[in-house]
Amino acid sequence: MQESSRRRECHILYAAGPGNVIQAHKHWVAGEPDPSQVSITFSSQFEDFCQDIGAKAYIVSYNNKKQILRDGPFILEHRPKLMRDAVGIRYHFREVLYAFSLFATALRFRANWAVLDSGTTHYFAMSLFRLVGIRVVVILHNSLWPNGFPSNNPSHKLIRLFDSIFFRWVANAVIGVSPVCLRQVKQLTGVRHKFMYQIRAQYRPEVFAKFPLPPPVDRGHFRILFLGRIDNSKGAFDILEMAQKIESCAPGRTRWDICGDGPLFEQLRIKHQKMDLGSVVALHGWVRPEMQHDLRALSHAVIVPTRSTFAEGFAMTAAEAILSGRPVITSPVVPALEVLRPACVEARPDEVDSYVEQIVKLINSPEWYRSLCEACAALQEQFYDGILGKRAVLNSIYSDLKFLF
Repeated sequence: MQESSRRRECHILYAAGPGNVIQAHKHWVAGEPDPSQVSITFSSQFEDFCQDIGAKAYIVSYNNKKQILRDGPFILEHRPKLMRDAVGIRYHFREVLYAFSLFATALRFRANWAVLDSGTTHYFAMSLFRLVGIRVVVILHNSLWPNGFPSNNPSHKLIRLFDSIFFRWVANAVIGVSPVCLRQVKQLTGVRHKFMYQIRAQYRPEVFAKFPLPPPVDRGHFRILFLGRIDNSKGAFDILEMAQKIESCAPGRTRWDICGDGPLFEQLRIKHQKMDLGSVVALHGWVRPEMQHDLRALSHAVIVPTRSTFAEGFAMTAAEAILSGRPVITSPVVPALEVLRPACVEARPDEVDSYVEQIVKLINSPEWYRSLCEACAALQEQFYDGILGKRAVLNSIYSDLKFLF
């Protein structure tokens, strides 16, 4: 009876990143998947967890479409950040200001637990919650710095110093989407945090059930698919360079599909035209999950060429490639490589020539290609079984830390 009472009193503030949590909630209530997402949304997994323990939750996203919804034990709010294009000191001021706004909400909601996604604000600013006894769980969807490339920028070093104090003394639990995320926390603090957990994105098996085998590699073009945001840090512009170089040394052997949007899409389109790659590289812009499915089916491999300027956490597109039975072409900057290595082609970070070398080797090595495809099956279960799903991991944390509530 006492345990049931304690559970009913659990109030959780969840800062859920930039996603459309209100739309995801409506689909969750209806018991149906969110059609705009390939994976099971993280916010719906969080709501499953709240239902498991009988908690009330205030879920905040910094989605740009301002909105609020109250539905039973859940309050969901899209709360955009001010000064969207802020840089320098204004950016840091904006992040701290957002932390204060979340803190004020937590106080009004009488939260006794805060679950905070990376990207919400500076980690050290999350220390506010502990000042009033709110327990803090941080979810690292991004690494703390690009894997293998910590910045020497003085402001970044200062922030890492503040963050090291936060992770060592403030955070009650840390969740990372990859081993790299948790290893960096250890590097930052010099100690292993007592409560550290890994999660993986989770998918519905039917999405990739009976997915067609890759087209034969000895017929037609070798097709390579990119899915992601269009900017320099994600390597979208590098793909054009790769395509041009491969076309000069192995004409007609490859075709490329680039899917995604972003502030630099128009620049990519202009460069694509200037390089005269219209017959080699197709620019699709943003595409719905159904078209992503069709393009994966046509592809032989998926490329994730993230550069050393971006703190990738895992790269869900790499997981989705494995689920579709396609190998991943990437570099150590992408933490998914460590987890999915048996089905990956590894290039050196930021080096277009290294990618070109590996891709040419791949298209000329059918046996190697087949071995990479065959390795996908053994890597898929972690994205289906729920053991490393957000719901299961949060339940483990609740069990491990329930004496704190």
